[in-house]
Amino acid sequence: MRMTIRLMLLPILAPLLGCAGGDRVVPAGVPGGPFVRVLGIAQDAGVPHTACYGACCEAARSDPGRAHLVSCVALVVPRQDGHDTYLFDATPDLTEQLVMLRDVRRPPSGRTDRRPVSGIFLTHAHLGHYLGLAWLGFESIHARGVPVHATPRMAAFLRDNGPWSQLVSLQNIDLHELSDEVAVPLPGGVRVTAHRVPHRDEFSDTVAFRVAGPSRTILFMPDTEPWDRWSPRFDALLEGVDLLLVDGTFYSGDELPGRRVSSIGHPLMVDTIERLGPAVRDGTLRVEFIHLNHSNPALDPAGPQRAAVRGAGFDVAAEGRDYPL
Repeated sequence: MRMTIRLMLLPILAPLLGCAGGDRVVPAGVPGGPFVRVLGIAQDAGVPHTACYGACCEAARSDPGRAHLVSCVALVVPRQDGHDTYLFDATPDLTEQLVMLRDVRRPPSGRTDRRPVSGIFLTHAHLGHYLGLAWLGFESIHARGVPVHATPRMAAFLRDNGPWSQLVSLQNIDLHELSDEVAVPLPGGVRVTAHRVPHRDEFSDTVAFRVAGPSRTILFMPDTEPWDRWSPRFDALLEGVDLLLVDGTFYSGDELPGRRVSSIGHPLMVDTIERLGPAVRDGTLRVEFIHLNHSNPALDPAGPQRAAVRGAGFDVAAEGRDYPL
């Protein structure tokens, strides 16, 4: 069923059209300078969620406008003959998300694009954030040397464990190790910097990415522990940030019957609103939530939780939304 929904989404996502009942947006033309585009806003298993037959996922199965791809953003940098595109995380929905970049990527006509993006930056080794690398492999794109930027621990995980190691040995990907808080310069005057964040780090460490352009800076933080497990360093991390795309996995602590949300390790949206409310209200920071779990009632654009989020000056990110840098 989920594959059926994905196929239904393709004609919607390709031109980035809005959907009745959903909250995707139509980009207001491609900006003249670098920008970030949202390609997905859902937690690792997407919406509808695997094997979920609750009202939230059944609604998404009956109305594709309520479905959402897995959390991902793209950096788009104009060049003289087109655009460079960089993904932040490689999700299980990579196939559809590449289609969402056709207006800027200009893929070759009539054949497979062996270099579908200019690079990929990985946050960590949880399901929704790196499984899409498999689509670059021999059985699919058989890509040619796509640069993959990852922490040393994440790079070692890919290099030393199959099937990811085959991507390295066949040169489908080219690993570039990141240093914490050291910027990677990209075309167009853009700089990308990895910052360690606390999270469940079973196979790799976890980072957020600061994307600094000529005029604005965006911090992409799709996964983190609750705020009480942070050091004061979080406030320093927000210095100079114009837009924070932040972990909005759960709205409140009572969404998952039979499971303790606190044991999964994410800040609640209500707690984020309380913590960052002063900066949002005084206009020094814009905050949009991303990586929402299928159970999150704020996914409903007409629901009271979404109204409360917006009433506090925050918002939920939307597939297709562009943010100039």
